[in-house]
Amino acid sequence: MSANESIRIRGARQHNLRNLDVEIPRNRMTVVTGVSGSGKSSLAFDTLYAEGYRKYMESLSPKARQLLDQVDRPEVDFIEGLSPVIAIEQLTGQGTNPRSTVASISEVADFARVLWSVAGQPFCPKDGGRVSRRSIDDCLARIFEEPEGSRIQILAPRMEAKPSAIREELESLRHKGYTRVRIDGRIASLDDADIVDRGRKLQQLDLLIDRVVLRPDQRGRIADSLELAFGEGGDRAIILVQESKEAPMREVLLSQAHSCEICGEVYPAPSSRLFSWNNPDGACPECGGIGEILRFDENLLVPDPSVSVKKGALKPWRIGSKRMIIRRNALLRQLAEQLPFDPTVPWQDLDESVQQLIIHGSGDQEFLFKLGPGNRKPKSMPFPGVIPDLEDSFTTSTSDGLRARLIAYQRRLPCPACEGARLGAYPRSIRVEGVSYPEFLAMPVDTALKQAEGPFRASAGKLVDEAVEGLAHRLRFLEEVGLGYLTLDRSFQSLSGGEAQRARLATQLGMGLVGVIYVLDEPSIGLHPIDIRRLIQNLHRLRDRGNTVVVVEHEEAMIRAADHLVEMGPGAGSLGGNLVYAGQPGDIAGSPASRTGAYLSGKESLLDRRKVRSPGKDALEVLKAVEHNLDGFDVSFPVGCLSVVCGVSGSGKSSLVHDILAAAAARKLNRAKSVPGAHGGIRGLEHFDTVVEVDQSAIGRSPRSNPATFAGVFSILRSMFAKTPLAKVRGYAPGRFSFNVSGGRCERCKGDGVIRLDMQFMSDVYVECPSCQGRRYNRETLEVRYRGLNIAEVLDLTIEEARDALSKNPAVLAKLDLLREVGLGYLRLGQSATTLSGGEAQRLKLATELSRREQGRTLYLLDEPTTGLHWDDIGRLIDVLYRLRDAGNTILIIEHDLDLIRMADWVVELGPEGGEAGGHLLFSGTPEKWKSAGKTPTLEALRAQG
Repeated sequence: MSANESIRIRGARQHNLRNLDVEIPRNRMTVVTGVSGSGKSSLAFDTLYAEGYRKYMESLSPKARQLLDQVDRPEVDFIEGLSPVIAIEQLTGQGTNPRSTVASISEVADFARVLWSVAGQPFCPKDGGRVSRRSIDDCLARIFEEPEGSRIQILAPRMEAKPSAIREELESLRHKGYTRVRIDGRIASLDDADIVDRGRKLQQLDLLIDRVVLRPDQRGRIADSLELAFGEGGDRAIILVQESKEAPMREVLLSQAHSCEICGEVYPAPSSRLFSWNNPDGACPECGGIGEILRFDENLLVPDPSVSVKKGALKPWRIGSKRMIIRRNALLRQLAEQLPFDPTVPWQDLDESVQQLIIHGSGDQEFLFKLGPGNRKPKSMPFPGVIPDLEDSFTTSTSDGLRARLIAYQRRLPCPACEGARLGAYPRSIRVEGVSYPEFLAMPVDTALKQAEGPFRASAGKLVDEAVEGLAHRLRFLEEVGLGYLTLDRSFQSLSGGEAQRARLATQLGMGLVGVIYVLDEPSIGLHPIDIRRLIQNLHRLRDRGNTVVVVEHEEAMIRAADHLVEMGPGAGSLGGNLVYAGQPGDIAGSPASRTGAYLSGKESLLDRRKVRSPGKDALEVLKAVEHNLDGFDVSFPVGCLSVVCGVSGSGKSSLVHDILAAAAARKLNRAKSVPGAHGGIRGLEHFDTVVEVDQSAIGRSPRSNPATFAGVFSILRSMFAKTPLAKVRGYAPGRFSFNVSGGRCERCKGDGVIRLDMQFMSDVYVECPSCQGRRYNRETLEVRYRGLNIAEVLDLTIEEARDALSKNPAVLAKLDLLREVGLGYLRLGQSATTLSGGEAQRLKLATELSRREQGRTLYLLDEPTTGLHWDDIGRLIDVLYRLRDAGNTILIIEHDLDLIRMADWVVELGPEGGEAGGHLLFSGTPEKWKSAGKTPTLEALRAQG
């Protein structure tokens, strides 16, 4: 194929690629597959995307290049046929702005802000009155609604200020020729000596403009006076109306600005910045636009309800200075005598009213407390309450250590002022078709789309027609990539890697670009097989527009839907980096070296590894699950078995397993400070000693964290190097071989291997440390060798390579074998934890758990452990899971992979759809009974696969 028909890569040597030559057809969808660590990402992202990005950068001016991140030239001879490249990687929301939401990332918020600022009808947040702008004629019409003959006074509100400022303002008004004012509701002459009350902190000053009897012939005079009042009062005026001498005086508030028709309160004109919580004009003043605030949670104050007040049930009240703790104990002791209650009984046995009084305070109810030494007279005062006292300590303490310890008893709760909406009261009161901006963002994508295509489109005028159209387009793209269940105000940080990637994909679909190379990293992660079909359709749409789509993927449906297939391998790490197959997906079965072809053709099957265990009588039951969209069902999981929870995206799997079961089990078994989601109770936790949640969160935020430290290998390596002859002669302890402490590390880069250059207004630049050349250690430390390798060289080995180099050390070998078993043999021991995917981080945690002494009676909760795994890797993972189960543990997995679902002992499916249409229990039982059950989304996908 020519350069016009294909992208030609020659001599690619990035990472483990072995002088690779490959051609990728243009305007086609190419899937790059292979076992984990075979070089897929090295080819697609580190070579193809990196070179495309670098060439684009070279086309820019030097000044523009300084403002963008730089990418090193990949190790490749040349690449022909490149066009602009866009990478949509599998990254979670970590590191993004905490204010970012699904709406802001997908540009939905941009169109919605325009719609609300132009078509929104404001209402007063105080009394619900319409907020509108009145002309002089409108204001005159309002005045002449009063009875003819009424005495009216026209005033201009001036200021509310201290007496000293009022006196200065009065002097200025005298020079302007005015004679009368109103101060705090009293009309007085400017010549009155006692016009200003010196004893008051603040006074309200209004300027009297005119007094007139309301008659039609006075319309011109009233109009002139009203106009003057608006000029002096900042577009506001006060009309005092008295219908007769005996009638009381009434106030009518008028304004030419945007003001409430009832109370006259002035508000700014609606604009797009009012609907941004990143702008001070729109953000809630209480939470600053975050939507959450840290508050002490009463559910965390008593970690163990079986402990009595006297024994320290109120754990955080035991934190602080000795004097503070003695005072608190005295308060509780004297309260117990007067309330009364028994401080020796367990907290859970106290009356609920007593618990609430202790936690929140006694309010107006007072007690006698003697807190001082000696014969000091008791003082009558309310009991302060644990939470108010802790909040006072937290805000007034100068001790960072005390505040850090108290934070453990706080939880992020919705802001009480905005109720989590992030916006101030006025922006929240502006409505389009009866819907406020926060109410719209609280809708799931599919519901918001119906709103945009229904009421919004029906009422759209010419001014907002384009905004409504753009809004509907962006929402439609989000739904088409399988994110219809997400609410628009969902924090981008809370999305999984697959969800975040598909949200960015929806944005790209909305741009309508042509002639672009799109590189995607496993976009099917977290998707149900039914949703994957829609994802494939959207990728084909990108291709059909005239774009080249390159997808790193393991999903069978995605592989079969490709126009061109590239398989890397045959193994991982040093055993990979070669081109195993390139061609049509249907022809790969004829390739004897292809592991993918073996599974696609049916020559090999994971079902050969299946080892089913029949459920026993013991079960773990979750009762009345109602968190988020769950509809209150009861569900059970057999103890000692491998159970799978499946269902379409957004059906409630995470709500059930993580928010309810994991949090409740951790609170009961691990004494964790977690608050479970809404449910009616959990039975069967007595069958477990501990719970272990193995999720896809990063193993460490610091680049110093690595697989060796997390798996416990690094400490063994340091001790091993400290026992070498040279280290003993020099007196080197194990700490000498750590790059986290001074001594053996390179002090120029502090053990980082790179030096950060502060570019001030531009992105920071990291360069290799010139002293240690990125090896992190000083020369003396690197002189110590074990079997010919220094500590830096050992950390640069892959797990497979390290197993051969360190085979004489059984302790290291045992841990490395576990890492290989979960499919991580290609990782380098010293690889930064920040570069690991969610699936890799989860399998690393699983290997660490396996390395502990197996005691059984542990509840393991896993979240899609097959993420990023080839069939061969899934097979090894299943063997590990069976090994855990056979040791007496119970395993519960959230999973979409049909092969792993087939291998389970027990299946629970939720659905039938996501969001509001989900949350129902469709099936709970053995796989055999499940297969003969009625129609469910997962069963339909299973039957379609054959």
